[in-house]
Amino acid sequence: MWTVNATDVEWIECEHVNKTGLILQLETQIHDVTSQLDSAEKKTQPQEHLKSNLEELKNKLSNEMRSRKFKLKPEQFSSKISVKRYNTSSKKVEFRCRMIQIPANSTDATTGHKLQGMSKDVIVVTSWPTGGLAAMFKNWKYVVLSRVCTLSGLYLFKPIDMDKLFKPSSELKKYFEHAKRKETDMLEKRKSAIAQINWL
Repeated sequence: MWTVNATDVEWIECEHVNKTGLILQLETQIHDVTSQLDSAEKKTQPQEHLKSNLEELKNKLSNEMRSRKFKLKPEQFSSKISVKRYNTSSKKVEFRCRMIQIPANSTDATTGHKLQGMSKDVIVVTSWPTGGLAAMFKNWKYVVLSRVCTLSGLYLFKPIDMDKLFKPSSELKKYFEHAKRKETDMLEKRKSAIAQINWL
């Protein structure tokens, strides 16, 4: 994981992820006017009005997007800590510590392992395991992709291998069969042992 000390950061720029109704409307209008402009160019019709309209829509969208960005500066925080000197100690030592942090509490930057069991509205996948890691985590992509609630909330930095199969490997099947046999054997031994107990 790449990290940066907060003391070395002047500020970070953040942007709200979910688009507003106005942004979606402007994007649709820009798409429609662009299509009209392409059609007018093919028919060699006057295009000045469409170009002016397109420029105005793009400026509105740019202003709206700019208003969604904000800066977070590092701040100093302090907290009171209470710890035992050693495990069996009955007394706790209290002290205060100070730290410089960026005031954001977010789980957006995480790993595939930590995502298991969670559901997210938006997931941005920056990378997939490669080399030996890819062999170790064969169903990694399934685990990550199945965490996002909708397809529109999924963003990929790199394309997915569409030939990838997510079916369990033969090794995994053998492991489950072995585990099931061991479980059955253990339950039989337990049943036998309970039957031999002389109940009073």
